Amino acid sequence: MILSPRELAQLRHLELLAQKIVKGQLHGTRVVARGGPGSGFREHRAYHESDPLRAVDWAAFARTDTLVVKEFDAEESLDLVVVQDRSASMRGAAATCAAKLTAALGALALGHMERVRVLPTGGSRPAEAFSGRARMPDLLASVEDSAAGGTDLLGALSARLPRTGGGGLAFVISDFFDPSGATRALSFLLAHRYRVRAILIEDPTALAPPPRGPARLVDAETGATLRLDITRPSIGLYEKALRARADGLAAFCRRTGTGFLRVRAQKPFFEIARECLARGWLGTRG
Repeated sequence: MILSPRELAQLRHLELLAQKIVKGQLHGTRVVARGGPGSGFREHRAYHESDPLRAVDWAAFARTDTLVVKEFDAEESLDLVVVQDRSASMRGAAATCAAKLTAALGALALGHMERVRVLPTGGSRPAEAFSGRARMPDLLASVEDSAAGGTDLLGALSARLPRTGGGGLAFVISDFFDPSGATRALSFLLAHRYRVRAILIEDPTALAPPPRGPARLVDAETGATLRLDITRPSIGLYEKALRARADGLAAFCRRTGTGFLRVRAQKPFFEIARECLARGWLGTRG
């Protein structure tokens, strides 16, 4: 089982907290941001490349010189999608943290969301949907049995996310070492009207640079090798690049209204899940 008996007890405590947060708010439906005839204006959001030009609020553009799209309120079923990165770079502590967090978030949502879909990036089977607390054992088993694969978050979403629906919640749990770009999967979900939360999992032990001197480095994602002479300046450049990568992802999330959380892989999963609950990320408007 992906969660030990002690961790299941911690999860039950989190369930009580989640029930308090969403009590009286969710009964299988919610107000979501979606365009539609007769629905009321809700707010603006940043324009994405996939949006049709007719969706742009040109009056707002004239005032602000910024491309934005109007969003509207409509009643729609509430789904949760959890994308679990199962790539080669997500191994050890990072893989364990991502799997347990995926299981916890899915389990917490079973009580008040119509469907919970767990979408691991490995394997080829479609994202499985779960409904109701009685399906918790099946959800936990699904997370544990997921096969490993490469980092192609956008490919996994494009191939395995149902084409119907949209407008629910989506968590992407990853180290975001995606050769195709860290933000493409997030943009895909945003374009399909999901409220997105990106959780960046980092393992300081795995990311630590090798000792100074000659080294042979192997890319965990592609298998490509590189021989370098590790020096103090090169270590400084590497650490700067790591910070820039995380800062760039955080800036994208701020710009698009995407929730962003950066955590160490060694942090207990229930503490991360509790922070998500505290932020309102599993509620109706968080």
